[in-house]
Amino acid sequence: MVLRSSRRLSLVAIFAALAVVLNRISVPDPFATYLLFGLWEIPVVLALLVLGFWGGVSVASVNALALEALNPGTLPTGPLYNLIAEASMLVGVVGFQAVARKFGQSTAVLAAGATLVGGALRTGVMSVVNFLALPQSPPIGFNIPYNALPGYLVAIAVFNFAVALYTVPLAFSIREAVAVRYPAFNPGAWAA
Repeated sequence: MVLRSSRRLSLVAIFAALAVVLNRISVPDPFATYLLFGLWEIPVVLALLVLGFWGGVSVASVNALALEALNPGTLPTGPLYNLIAEASMLVGVVGFQAVARKFGQSTAVLAAGATLVGGALRTGVMSVVNFLALPQSPPIGFNIPYNALPGYLVAIAVFNFAVALYTVPLAFSIREAVAVRYPAFNPGAWAA
């Protein structure tokens, strides 16, 4: 049991370190340049797929702390919002997997469905968070007037769904490619 726990902790540390390193690589959204497409969420979803929900949340939490310390962005609360976005997406992915696995779905169906459900949940949760936060004064929001809010909410919703469209399938693909050589990356090998 101790060996299994130390292996889980080691994998969390590896995925978290990878996420922190990938924090430095981002591309601005072409339609809303204040939003950044990054690669750091791929190790978060990969940790979820390999280690289960708490493994993914652990990596997302370490990543949020690193973002806060190294690159918080315009608002110091930005990394918290990113953590909420990631956690809500992880809940959607896990929820879909739990249902789909009961019906013996293939990895392709799991990846596609998890992407859609995770993306939809992330988009919905973050739409509510942004509706509540953006009109607030810094450090919570940007003092955006309510009449300007719909345009921002649409742009951010599209961004949040787009993040799920690349992070979840890439994490599934990486897990599948690595699992061929390393069985520990198979679903359920670490979940508990």
